[in-house]
Amino acid sequence: MKIYFLDLFKIKKPLQAGLLIGLAAFIFTVALVKPDGILPVHAKPQAICKAKTSHKVVALTFNINWGGKVPGPVLDILKTQNQQATFFISSAWAQKYPELARRIAAEGHEIGSSLDRQVTPDNSTSAELKAELLNVKKTTFEAAGATPNLLRISHGEWNDLFLTAAAETGYTVVQWNLNSQDIQSPGKDNIVNNVVKGVQPGSIILMNASDTATQTPGALSEVIVGLRAEGYELVTVSSLLKRGQGITD
Repeated sequence: MKIYFLDLFKIKKPLQAGLLIGLAAFIFTVALVKPDGILPVHAKPQAICKAKTSHKVVALTFNINWGGKVPGPVLDILKTQNQQATFFISSAWAQKYPELARRIAAEGHEIGSSLDRQVTPDNSTSAELKAELLNVKKTTFEAAGATPNLLRISHGEWNDLFLTAAAETGYTVVQWNLNSQDIQSPGKDNIVNNVVKGVQPGSIILMNASDTATQTPGALSEVIVGLRAEGYELVTVSSLLKRGQGITD
């Protein structure tokens, strides 16, 4: 049996170029194919609940949807503890309390959006969702002086349509995997234990700073001190997602 070798240097330039392009395309395709022979598909937008990391780093987050009594004390404690956090604020709240919204940003905390209404999988079209989300972003910026790029759905459900609309309006949807339960007023010690005993690397911790969460200020210092004692570094959500890939828990 004769074996033939292809000498690209003896082939005319146009054909040579075509063969080289085809060879490069073949190599590129092979590189993209997964071990099971399936070409990868671009990931769909998702609601992030934690970060994938083995390092002891977590994000401390607060929801604010109404009230002007609790946010100030929470901010005071964070300042005393030299601790930054991420605040998910509703645009209606930011409009009503712009001085508090601007204080959050001025003191170095990260601002995200919290939706003002109940979300259900089929109560809006894509166009309606995008219009609403853009308005939330605009209103929050006008009140707080910071553009929110993170979005939290504090109550309700969501679907692929909503997640896609959020992504197309510049939002990353961020939920949580560790709930302090502070909104239920279980007592300071229970709030602290819920967080410190439930934490794991990459956790996104949910706390609240609406006026309903009257026990949050009393528990917050111990939460921070307790997490630090366990060797955890507390950061904003954006900082956490730079340390580990955001995943759905």
